[in-house]
Amino acid sequence: MTDPSRSALLPIASSARVRAAVGALLRQHPGRTAAVAVLFLAASALGIVMPACLGRIVDAVSTDAGFPTIAGWVAGAGAGAIGAAVVMLWATRVLTGLVQDMLASLREDVFASAMRLPVSSVDDGESADLLSRVTGDVDAVAEAGGNVAPTLLSAGFAIAVSVAALTALDPWLALAGLASAPCYILGTRAFLRRSRVVFREVRVREAARSQAVLEAVEGIETLTAFNEQEHALERVRERAEGSIRKQIEGVRLTNRLFRWINGGELVGLAAILATGFLLQSAGAITVGMVTTAALLFHRLFGPVGQLIFGLDDIQRATIGLARLVGVIDLAPQPSEPATADAAPAASTGIEVRDVTFRYPTTGRGISEVTLTVDPGTTAALVGSSGSGKSTLARVIAGHHPPTSGSVHLAAGTADPYYLSQELHHFRGTIADNLRLVAPEASHDEMVAVLHAVGAAWAVEAMAAEGGADAAQHPSDAPAVPLDEGRIQQLAVARALLADPAVVILDEATADVGLHHRDAVEDAITALRQGRTALLIAHRLQQASTAEQIVVFADGRATQRGTHEELLATDGPYRRSWLAQTRSTPDHLTPNPTPNPTRTQHESGETETP
Repeated sequence: MTDPSRSALLPIASSARVRAAVGALLRQHPGRTAAVAVLFLAASALGIVMPACLGRIVDAVSTDAGFPTIAGWVAGAGAGAIGAAVVMLWATRVLTGLVQDMLASLREDVFASAMRLPVSSVDDGESADLLSRVTGDVDAVAEAGGNVAPTLLSAGFAIAVSVAALTALDPWLALAGLASAPCYILGTRAFLRRSRVVFREVRVREAARSQAVLEAVEGIETLTAFNEQEHALERVRERAEGSIRKQIEGVRLTNRLFRWINGGELVGLAAILATGFLLQSAGAITVGMVTTAALLFHRLFGPVGQLIFGLDDIQRATIGLARLVGVIDLAPQPSEPATADAAPAASTGIEVRDVTFRYPTTGRGISEVTLTVDPGTTAALVGSSGSGKSTLARVIAGHHPPTSGSVHLAAGTADPYYLSQELHHFRGTIADNLRLVAPEASHDEMVAVLHAVGAAWAVEAMAAEGGADAAQHPSDAPAVPLDEGRIQQLAVARALLADPAVVILDEATADVGLHHRDAVEDAITALRQGRTALLIAHRLQQASTAEQIVVFADGRATQRGTHEELLATDGPYRRSWLAQTRSTPDHLTPNPTPNPTRTQHESGETETP
């Protein structure tokens, strides 16, 4: 089994880089940062008032000092407790505001960087990696910043002030308390040595598991067509088991840490009480001082436990920060210009010459692919998930520059119009959605493309919205509910309105339900008429209508020909076709027919949105 952490695309920032990023965020708020430090220090100092007063009360009682003296120390203990609570509340409020502002800046940087990532960087590996970073990692950092940071910061100051107070009370008592240090240090070092690696692996394996599930669900029809369901399920099972094993390992690490902490508390308190007994017996200190020392050390139990137990959250937040900073560092700066060399025009619609493209991290891609698509015809690319068909489509679309070889389009041809399987509906009316590609389109032109794709319902909806030119229409919502089939019909109509010479259809019906599929496929057929089309098909029935079919496996074209030629040849296409049609009722199995006669279209100049 391949370790998913070894094939993850996006980098993880180093600890030094994470510290630099956090420091840069803190430097944006110097005043509040200083105020947080001062307030937490004051709250911790007020926190030791109660143990000190309780020790004085013990001495007052043992010496019969009288009720007024005892009452004064009781009042002092109460005032210290109230003051510590008030100042701590103030400090927490200031810190929460600071952390939220820092998180807001971090979120903006991460999402802006994610939007600037080159398509090839996102596709190099697994899309769930980026998804897990901008969701799970952002949430982990936000939770740590909002809930864990105040607790851990107060614990850190409380420990420092309590140790200083214990030392001032009596150095021998402070040294006795240090007997607990070896337990804390050994346990913490053992935890840190393994936990960073384990928790990082947990995040990576969770992303890998999500990716396997995502691919299995989205590619179910392709997997079924090529009889790879068991392979996909096995991949999900292996990655899920790997994720669970790492999570169990993390729980075991945390449990071992708990045992070390409990042992340190026992050793330290016993050492302070024993030392205090000896010192008090020698007359060096009073019983009240021993009581204060024991209370100060006992006061450390909570902060030390919070600090060490919080290492789990610290580790998760640190890993999350490292993964988020990795996204920020990977993204190019907005000022970086994108340049591209103009390729010589092809004499055909699309000409691919010995194209190789490899993702830089995973090494996946395509190798030495040659393809010619005549103007006005359709070439269908088929194959299992990861075979390279979508990668070739993205190279032709210009999303990825080829590592070697070249891609040429016919003279005067603009960039191909790329229509993917993702469903995109934008805010506004149906007319607003259509005019994204043709802002000057007339009402009649929009009605024409809607009728061409069989979306008469959209024509009626435009009228209900107040007409195509009703800019004053107050509602951002369409007049009719839009399901996935209608959204994709509008996407095809938008492509038709753009009137491109070359269109790439990358599994455009994959996310469309069965009850909408026929309507969307009819719309795609209308879009293909008279255009050079590259069709990535997850169902072989779609591919059967193309003039040319190319079968991909392991990044190479292994078969090519017409539907009839490939059926007449024993090979993966014929076997997949038979496997797929055997599970399809006879009356649903299509009778492949060639595309309708080509009609003339002028190439539109509108850019793809």
